[in-house]
Amino acid sequence: MPFGLCNAPSTFQAAMNELLQPFLRKFVAVFFDDILVYSSTIGDHAQHLDQVFSALLSAQFYLKQSKCLLAQRQLEFLGHIISEKGVQVDPSKVSAMVDWPTPNSVTSLRGFLGLTGFYRKFIKQYASIAAPLTKLLRKDSFAWSTEAQLAFTSLKHAMTHAPILISPDFTIPFVLETDASGVAMGAVLMQNNHPIAFFSKPFCPRLLRASTYVRELHAITSAVKKWRQYLLGHKFIIFTDHQSLKQLISQVIQTPEQQVYLSKLLGFDFTIQYKSGKTNLVADALSRIDTQASCLLLTVPHFVFLDELRSQLLLNVEFQQLLNSIQQTPALHPNFSEHQGLIFFKERIWLPSDIPFKQRILEEFHNSPISGHMGVDKTFHRLQAHFYWQAMRQDVRQFVAQCSVCQSTKYETKKPGGLLQPIPIPSGIWEDLSLDFITGLPPSHGNTVILVVVDRFSKGAHFGALPPTYTAYKVALLFLDMICKHHGIPRSLISDHDSVFISHFWRELFKLSGTKLRMSTTYHPETDGQT
Repeated sequence: MPFGLCNAPSTFQAAMNELLQPFLRKFVAVFFDDILVYSSTIGDHAQHLDQVFSALLSAQFYLKQSKCLLAQRQLEFLGHIISEKGVQVDPSKVSAMVDWPTPNSVTSLRGFLGLTGFYRKFIKQYASIAAPLTKLLRKDSFAWSTEAQLAFTSLKHAMTHAPILISPDFTIPFVLETDASGVAMGAVLMQNNHPIAFFSKPFCPRLLRASTYVRELHAITSAVKKWRQYLLGHKFIIFTDHQSLKQLISQVIQTPEQQVYLSKLLGFDFTIQYKSGKTNLVADALSRIDTQASCLLLTVPHFVFLDELRSQLLLNVEFQQLLNSIQQTPALHPNFSEHQGLIFFKERIWLPSDIPFKQRILEEFHNSPISGHMGVDKTFHRLQAHFYWQAMRQDVRQFVAQCSVCQSTKYETKKPGGLLQPIPIPSGIWEDLSLDFITGLPPSHGNTVILVVVDRFSKGAHFGALPPTYTAYKVALLFLDMICKHHGIPRSLISDHDSVFISHFWRELFKLSGTKLRMSTTYHPETDGQT
């Protein structure tokens, strides 16, 4: 394969992965032309080498003997020292870091951080230690100080005391500990209480302003994404010191931000367990950064909300007419009062029904972060404590129904509809009946309602007149006189959920008569369609 082609590295890596696919993660690791074969015993090692050599020979790949190391107990691989103890930093690289001169330019500092950053997975609290140095990489910010020199020396010391990391064992579960402080996050991947890798990262300005719940959730998703190649397809346990994240999977998704974070965890097999900050020492330490406040501010809010409301009310005709009437004849308006250019109704701000400012108020009491997109009742009661206008509940219900966030993230609060069951086929005449009312008819001898009773077997029908104010007692008398006198007591009755048919009197009457009452399905009038 010629050098210089942009796709040459990926093509060669894909060829090696395909060739050694049966052995990968079992006893082979490959990175381009560097092949590492690891075994527990010398006998297994000889067998593994034979399998790798046979595969390379079958694909006409050849090895250079001078670059091969066989049966080694310790060797250098991709800048790391691999041994039976685990993975550790290459001493030659450590000596280069220790001998690194004090940076006098951004280029020199960037080179030092690039070399140490390659081994950041070995260093606990790397982001915290290197924070003063990374700040100097900003544009026109390089100014070497005592704080930078201290961080430079601490980073060198941390590199010389880097721990040995074990290699992952994919036959046992992984343990992931995460923690988020006010300024950074930290995580450690472990097995058998021994670290495999460390990870720490400072928060961006947006996450610095976020809630603790969001920062802790961000720490979990970032760590899972960082070690995705280890965790995907394997069961692992997440330890966090945030109590509410224990029920993360079973929680109701209420915000789009929560939905985004949870979608990043789809496809992983994990459980979340609570671990207090006192026992979650590693991740807790990675997330803590000692900072000194350089400025203290005291802010005083200035409310422009009422000023904007007054400016709109001055242009409203209905408001001005009521204000003049209250000022001239206050006795006619006992529940109204005027204060600072506003009308109060029972100590609540009164608003005319046609003012556009209502939309702004509804957004403030429903869409704002403090409101939290509450439902109709909670939004209405919070709004009713401060404002009053006609048809307020109707406006709140309409606004919540049109809220795109609520409609896309909240679940349906109604009970699920029951399964539609077929109506039993009648077997005799006037045994299985259905009945309903025809209302809104012109008066005739004082009657405006007709009771319709249909036999489901013969389709025969009886009609009886009722007054507008009919009761369950009057309907029962008419039913007995019109049906039972001629055909006897029916076996079953099908009706809708009219107040007469669900009354206690109607139910007890037919319960004593041995008649089974069947109600039509809600919002499904076809059940009683022929009546």
